[in-house]
Amino acid sequence: MIRVIIERQLKPGRFDEYATIIRRAKKEATRKPGFMGGELYFDMDDKNKIFIIAAWDNLENWNLWDASDERKALTQELSPIMEGAEKIKILKSSRI
Repeated sequence: MIRVIIERQLKPGRFDEYATIIRRAKKEATRKPGFMGGELYFDMDDKNKIFIIAAWDNLENWNLWDASDERKALTQELSPIMEGAEKIKILKSSRI
């Protein structure tokens, strides 16, 4: 299992627009093989900095979603309400 952490810096006052788009993104991801769920977090020091932590069964299925036309369209839709590009970090469980 992997965790994908997506960091996005929103422009001030744009969270409602973001929430609408991200709900659609989660709905689309749910239809993809390997998606196990996701949660949204706010940076406690910057309410415009958002983190999505998503669980995927493996890197291959995440990569399929990441490269999908659906995700590309949603990411493009987010672009005007963000300051800069999203940052993605992928973590793998060590299962110790």
